[in-house]
Amino acid sequence: MGDVKTSAGAALAVGVLMMTACAPANGPAKPPTASEILNKPDQATLKDAHFTLVAHIVSGGVAFDATGDGVIVTKPAQASKFTMATTIAGQSLRFEEIIIGDREYDLAPDNPRWTVKASTSSNPSSFKGTDAVYLGEDTLAQGKAWHVKAKDASGSPFEAWVRESDGYPLKYASTTQGSTFTATFDHFNTGQTVAAPPASDVQQ
Repeated sequence: MGDVKTSAGAALAVGVLMMTACAPANGPAKPPTASEILNKPDQATLKDAHFTLVAHIVSGGVAFDATGDGVIVTKPAQASKFTMATTIAGQSLRFEEIIIGDREYDLAPDNPRWTVKASTSSNPSSFKGTDAVYLGEDTLAQGKAWHVKAKDASGSPFEAWVRESDGYPLKYASTTQGSTFTATFDHFNTGQTVAAPPASDVQQ
C-alpha cells in the first residue's frame, strides 16, 4: 500500500506542476508601467472631456470647500477651463480659471477683470508627471482604471486614474500647498473648446 500511495502522490504532484506551468497563459495581463499609463491619454483618441470637481482651498489663512465643473481639450492643443462656487460667511462666491498653453487666466469675485500669469497650476488636461508609481487597478463608474501617483511639473503630488479599455482619463486628484483638487470625468468627445478671455477683459 505504501508504494501505491507514493506513486499516486508523485503522479498528483506532476499533474499539479503541469497545470501550474500552463496557468500563466490564462492569467491576467501585466499592466503597463506607471509612466506608460500617464502617457495614454495623449495617445488615445480623446479630443475633449467634461469633468465635475470637488476642491478644498487654503489661501491667505482662509480655508473653504468648493464644487464646480469644467472641460479639458487635448487635441489639437492642451487647454482646460473650469468654474467653481462656494459660500463663505453667507456670501456666494464664484471662481473661474482658464489654462491655455503656458498661460493661466483667473477671474475672482473681488475683481471684475481677468488676471493672467504663467501657469503653475496642476492642469487636468495633462497626466504627465515624474516619479510615477503604479498603485493598482480600481473600478470606477466609467470602467476599470489603472491608478498611478506621481509629481507634476511644480513638484506637487497627484494621482491619476486611466481607463484600461481606451486610455481615457477618469479621475485626477492633486494636492498643492494644502489645497486639494479632484476632477472626475464623465463625458468625452462632445466638441468642447477652450478660448482665452477677450483682451479687453484682461487686466494688464
